[in-house]
Amino acid sequence: MNATTPNGTTGSTGSNDTKTEADKTSFADKAHVQLDKSKEAVAEAAARSKEAIEGAAKSTTEAVKKNPGTTAAIVAGAAAAIAGAAFGASKLLDKKNSDTKAKSTGAKSSAAKASDTKSGTAKSGETKSTTK
Repeated sequence: MNATTPNGTTGSTGSNDTKTEADKTSFADKAHVQLDKSKEAVAEAAARSKEAIEGAAKSTTEAVKKNPGTTAAIVAGAAAAIAGAAFGASKLLDKKNSDTKAKSTGAKSSAAKASDTKSGTAKSGETKSTTK
């Protein structure tokens, strides 16, 4: 189907809208080459990582064999740190739960009661007269 263009020449319509088969094949080939390069790079990185992990494991094992007392002390310290963190977290959760229960029942926590007495608020909500 030919059409007349504004300058008077004839040409086919829609030729600029579609790519030729050669262009499509070229793009697919480039994508395939890039994919192959990416696969190779990932495989190389995985191999280097594996070697590094094996080296670290081997050196750690050797250090443990040479200094078992030091290793035991490090493990005990790490266990104590973990236990301390767990204890602290449980105390924070207990405090949060008790404050939540006190709010739901309308009771005030001990911290709220202490702040009320410092600010001069009486139980009925009126302010105390403070004379010195």
